[in-house]
Amino acid sequence: MLREILIVLGIDPGLVITGFGVISVTGGNAYEYITSGVIETKNTTNLEQRLKYIYENVFRLIETHKPQEIAMEEVFINTNQKSSSKLIMGRTAAYLACCNFGYQVNEYAPNTVKKNITGNGHASKDQVHIMVQKIFCTSIDKNKTNDAIDAIAIALCHLFKKMSKNYF
Repeated sequence: MLREILIVLGIDPGLVITGFGVISVTGGNAYEYITSGVIETKNTTNLEQRLKYIYENVFRLIETHKPQEIAMEEVFINTNQKSSSKLIMGRTAAYLACCNFGYQVNEYAPNTVKKNITGNGHASKDQVHIMVQKIFCTSIDKNKTNDAIDAIAIALCHLFKKMSKNYF
């Protein structure tokens, strides 16, 4: 069944910077950029407070924008176990905020997001930014961080996947 408007929250998780993007699509496949930004924590703040801050801010985003769906980037594990562990903790804080509302979090690998947005799974951050701007037929502030743009791209990837499977 076709929904009038579908709002999606995209999240690019991290402990230092968690990017977010809120977009919507109407039944006529008209995309709308709603908002985006980052949730930043400082290395000088203790871990517990940083995780709480991420959780509370994602919680507020959900309360404010009331998305029907949430998409999040899968964790990219690198060779540095300490930084990978912190990334996973930041992601978990964001994930728990989503679960608190009963959402199923749709997860996408970074290469899947890039391929769905640009057609190239190894596209650069600049290529993703350009395509996001073209999709919304508007200039999204070039000062937006890569994390915010990535979050918008994650939300778009989710919409593209849904539409290709005729989910709505």
